[in-house]
Amino acid sequence: MTLSLLAFAKMSGAQISEGGLPLRLVSDEAQRLTQPVTPVYYKAPDLQTFLSEDKELSLRDPAPYRCGKRIPVDISFPGSGTLITLSDGRRIWRAQIDAGKVPGLLFYYDRFSLPQGVKYFLTNANNRQILGAYTEANNAREGLFATQEVQGGVVNFELDIDKGVVLEAIQWHINEAAVMFRAVDYLAQYAEDYVLTADWLQGSSSVCQINAICPQGSNYPNQRKATARIISPLDNSYVGLCTGTLVNNTSADCQPYFLTASHCESSNSTANSTFAQCIFYFNFETPDCAGTGNAPNTQTVTGATFVSRSSFNASSSSLIGDFMLLRLNQSVPSAYGAYLAGWNRATTLPASNTTYIGFHHPAGDIKKLSKGTSISGSGTFNQFTTPNTHWRLNFTEGGIEGGSSGSGLFDVNGRLVGDLSGAPNIQACPQGVNGKGQPKSMNATSIVYSKFSRNWQYPEGNGAANRQLKPWLDPNNTGAITTNALAASSCQQGKNDGVTGIGQEQHTLEQSITLYPNPVVNGTLRIKVNLPRAAELNVTVYDITGSAKASYRIGNAGNGDYALDMKGYANGTYLVKIGSDKATISRKIMVQH
Repeated sequence: MTLSLLAFAKMSGAQISEGGLPLRLVSDEAQRLTQPVTPVYYKAPDLQTFLSEDKELSLRDPAPYRCGKRIPVDISFPGSGTLITLSDGRRIWRAQIDAGKVPGLLFYYDRFSLPQGVKYFLTNANNRQILGAYTEANNAREGLFATQEVQGGVVNFELDIDKGVVLEAIQWHINEAAVMFRAVDYLAQYAEDYVLTADWLQGSSSVCQINAICPQGSNYPNQRKATARIISPLDNSYVGLCTGTLVNNTSADCQPYFLTASHCESSNSTANSTFAQCIFYFNFETPDCAGTGNAPNTQTVTGATFVSRSSFNASSSSLIGDFMLLRLNQSVPSAYGAYLAGWNRATTLPASNTTYIGFHHPAGDIKKLSKGTSISGSGTFNQFTTPNTHWRLNFTEGGIEGGSSGSGLFDVNGRLVGDLSGAPNIQACPQGVNGKGQPKSMNATSIVYSKFSRNWQYPEGNGAANRQLKPWLDPNNTGAITTNALAASSCQQGKNDGVTGIGQEQHTLEQSITLYPNPVVNGTLRIKVNLPRAAELNVTVYDITGSAKASYRIGNAGNGDYALDMKGYANGTYLVKIGSDKATISRKIMVQH
C-alpha cells in the first residue's frame, strides 16, 4: 500500500528555541481542564491606508522595505489570560489576541524574563504553526524580546510552568503587535484552507529574481550562508526589512559581527536598545533552483548590539557612506550552517571580465542572487559633493528590490567588497525573460554598493571607533587587506549549542512530536512536529504482525502538521515509528472506521 502524506505546514522556526510542544496539545489532562480563553481584541490598521502611507514615504527613501505596521497592545502575565493546575503541580497559562483578518502578526516585548522551569509557546488559531519553546536562555539584558511572524490575526500564547516556580518571577508583557502586510506569503501554508502548490514559498518579489541556490551561485555557498534577512521595528511605528551579512575579522575569534546598510535604521541611533528586537533570519531559501522544493526551517536569532555606522540623515536622504556594523547577541548555532564572510578592502578592483555576485532578500522574499561581470569605482548615492564613495555595476543576471538594501557584494574570490545602498531606478521585468524567469538583467540603471574600503576608516567619522570598520574587523591592527570566510560551526567547538548525544536526541523527538487523533476515526492521522532544528524524518507504519505497511520520508521537517492517509487500513492496532538519523520513537495508534 502506498502511504499518502500531505504536508499542511512545512516551515517555521524560532529565536534559538528548544522546540517541543505545548502541554495543551499533548497532555490528556490539560485537554480535559482547558477552558476557552477570552481573546484580547485589537483593531488592525487598514491595508489601503498602510499602502497609501507607504507610497508617500517611499518618495523620501532610502529606507528599509516597509512590511508591517506596529500597534500598541497590552497583554501581560498573568492578568490577560487564564491559569490551570495539573495533578502533578505543573501549571498552564494561556492567553489569546484577536486582531481580525490579517496575514500575520509579529510581537514585541518590553518585559521578557523567564525563570528556569518555564517554557513559552505561540501557535496560530488552528495550531498548525508553533513557535517555541522559549526559556530562560532567551532572556536579554535589556528585558526586550521579539518573536517572529505567526499566521493570521488570532494567536495563542502559552506558558508551561513547572511545579515550584514562583509566579512573581515571570516577567512577560507584549507592548506592541506588528500587523504584517508584506513578506509573509509563506505563512499561507498554515491557514485552515491552505492547499499545497508548487510555488507555495514564492513571495512578492519579481518573477525575474533568481533563487540563491541556482547554478549561477554554485561557486559561492559560503557567501550565501553568510547572508541573512532582517526584520526591525522602525522609529515611525512601521516594521522594516533589509538584508545583511555575517562578517569575519582578522583575529578569526568568532565575533558574530553583522554588516548591513546604515539607512536600514533611519533614526541614526547608536543605542543598543534600538537593535535589541531585530530578528535575523538565516537559510530562508529553497533547496532547489526551481523553488518548488521544501525550504529549510526558518532559523533565527533575536537581538544585536551597536558597533559602528556611517551617519545617516533621514530628512535629506544624503548618503556618503552607508554601512552599519552590529554584533549579534548570540553566536549563530552550528546547526544553522552559517559562515562569517571574508572581505577585501582593496581600493581598486578588477573592472571587467570577472565575477561579482550578491545574495539578498528582495521584498522580503526567499533568498535570491544577482550577478555581474564588471564594476566601476565612480559611484555615489543621493549626493554629488563627495565622489567615488560606491562601487557601481549593472547586473547581467537578476536584480535588486526593496528589502535587498544592506546585502553584500562579493568579488570573484568570494570576499565582501561592499553593502547595497540601492539604485536610482529599478524596473520590474524587462523584455527577454527566459523560460525560467531569469532575465538578462532586471535593472535599468546602475546599482551602487557602499565601498568596504572607504568605510574601513570612514573619513567623515573623524576617527571615532564607532564610525568605521577597522577597529572591529582588524582589532590587532595587522594591516590585512583581505580575510577569508570562517564557518560558524568552528566557533562552537567545545560548546553546547543544542547538538547533543543520542539520549538527548531521543528525548527531543519524544517531546517534539505527537500523533492525533488516536484512535483514527476519519481515515487521517496527523503528525505534529516542532523540532528545535530541521531534520529528515522517516515514518514507517507497521501492522500487528510487524509487517511494514508503508513508509515515507519528510525532508527538512522542522515545524509543521503532516497528514497520513489511512483510509485503506483495516480496523485495528498499528505501530508508527518516526526516526531521524540519530534516534527513533514509536507510537501505537488505533484505526476505527
